[in-house]
Amino acid sequence: MAEELWVGTIGTIVLWAISGALAIASALILAAGSLSTNKTVHLLARAGVNSTRSVPTSVLVLVAGMGMMRVSSAPQLPNIYPGTSASFQHVAWSIVLALAFGSAGHLAEIFIAARSTLGQFRLEQMTVLGLSPTSRAALVMRECAAVALPPTGARLVHHLHNTAFAALFPVTDLFGFVQGLASATFRVFEFIALGCIIYVALSGLIWLVTRVLEAAYTPPAASRARRRAYVWS
Repeated sequence: MAEELWVGTIGTIVLWAISGALAIASALILAAGSLSTNKTVHLLARAGVNSTRSVPTSVLVLVAGMGMMRVSSAPQLPNIYPGTSASFQHVAWSIVLALAFGSAGHLAEIFIAARSTLGQFRLEQMTVLGLSPTSRAALVMRECAAVALPPTGARLVHHLHNTAFAALFPVTDLFGFVQGLASATFRVFEFIALGCIIYVALSGLIWLVTRVLEAAYTPPAASRARRRAYVWS
């Protein structure tokens, strides 16, 4: 059981890490497109944001997973999802893409809102500095990181929970492990409690990492003011 628990937990972490990274990358592209002065690019980006936010992630995973299950001759994809057989790696990849698509729009809105807190005057200052587009984008992300990180961390915790939809398919994950052993042994409470503890631990780790990054990007004065506001609230 310990080995199955380990494989299921690692499977969930891999699903979360790859889909989360793809979601953040996609969100940055959608956010940049939404802020573009090119009308066509702006409209396409906004359509992408609204589409990803409108469709439930559960539906996206179901459509992607069932669609790939029906593919008889799937292409050979990298076998990187632990516990999932090689013949179903393409299903795991489709679920990862669906999870990423489901979070991209929400993250894009977070990034857009964080950028707006800089104000037009500071954005114009960055332009006057004569930085390259890449350097300017990196500077903007650094300046608004303290604002963007808390809601991003919350979304990534929710993203972790969404990986449980992988249990609907022959893709190894923590929720599938808990569900399978609870049904096989009838020790429902024990395995559900174990699963909850691991999900809480993983969620806490995500929260801790985002808090550390937030502290690193928050000026000391702002950090002290935020702590005082928290104490008095």
